[in-house]
Amino acid sequence: MGDIFMSLIHTCELNQANPFDYLTAFIRHSGDVATHPPHRLPWNYRQSQADLPSAT
Repeated sequence: MGDIFMSLIHTCELNQANPFDYLTAFIRHSGDVATHPPHRLPWNYRQSQADLPSAT
């Protein structure tokens, strides 16, 4: 399991994404991961986050 997280962290770093922010968003929007996996890849997640309706 640790290898998976280390791979995600390294991929985030390669794509100039903050690993903590990425993993937090990944967990918070886990339903979206199942329905739209490409939106949650480290190189796409910032745009996907911006497209989500903001909680008010």
